[in-house]
Amino acid sequence: MNKKTKSLFLILGLVFSLLAGIVIGKALRYKNSPVLTVVPGFTTRETSDPGQPDAMAKAPVFAVEELTDEPSIKVQEPEAISEWMKFGQLNLLQGEVGFNFTTNCDGGIGVSIPPVKIIPWHPTVFEDGEFGIGKKLAVAWEHMGYDGLWVHSGWDFWFERSPATDLQYFLEVDELNEVQTLETIERQVNICLRGSQVSLEQLGQAYSGEVAAAVRVPARGVQELSKHTMDMVPYLAQVYPQSGFAELSENALLIYFCGRAALDELTDPNAEYWTQTRYVIALEPVE
Repeated sequence: MNKKTKSLFLILGLVFSLLAGIVIGKALRYKNSPVLTVVPGFTTRETSDPGQPDAMAKAPVFAVEELTDEPSIKVQEPEAISEWMKFGQLNLLQGEVGFNFTTNCDGGIGVSIPPVKIIPWHPTVFEDGEFGIGKKLAVAWEHMGYDGLWVHSGWDFWFERSPATDLQYFLEVDELNEVQTLETIERQVNICLRGSQVSLEQLGQAYSGEVAAAVRVPARGVQELSKHTMDMVPYLAQVYPQSGFAELSENALLIYFCGRAALDELTDPNAEYWTQTRYVIALEPVE
């Protein structure tokens, strides 16, 4: 066997090894979802619900460390699920839902969150990879009478887009996809997105809404925000009084997703590129 033949077999071996690694990684991508390592927290805790003395209630906690003063969570029982996750007359759990925003800038440019399947939070939704980055899913949770959706944004390891990526890009980058300054991003949030119109589409029907509140939580505020999963609306109303959360109606639906640091903003060395900040927007139905 000459040198050329040996080199050829060596190259082929390396290529097949690389392909095998990719296939194995692809198969395990959701079992070991990046969300469990790059997104702070989303840990679970067992707490007793005073309203249900014989049951144990588990709830998502968007926190880096275990908390001792987290309020008890009202867990949705199977027979009561139809009574929550509503947007006007729309039941968000009865089929995939898409969000189409008509923003207030650039002549009403449209931005969409493509149809996602909304799944109620349960104790293993993050650990078992069901809510993996890149999947067309959103996780629903209830807090103080408000319904909320966690939606992934950005790209996963395999360069697949998460559902809220277009909305994140609209807020953060210019036409060349370059991340903008903090002032520009804040303008996109407060002027272009807040107060804009949104259409929720499900099973061929459209439901109108408005972005009633919007806030960008910087890196320095993410850890504290993660401690207020179950009182998010009053917390945001207090800490960000100009965001619109103080005037939010009980019919509002929150959407929660991650963001990047601004061009001129200090980054958190302990957070990943796509999880530096948080965006929270609130939609109210328009009758």
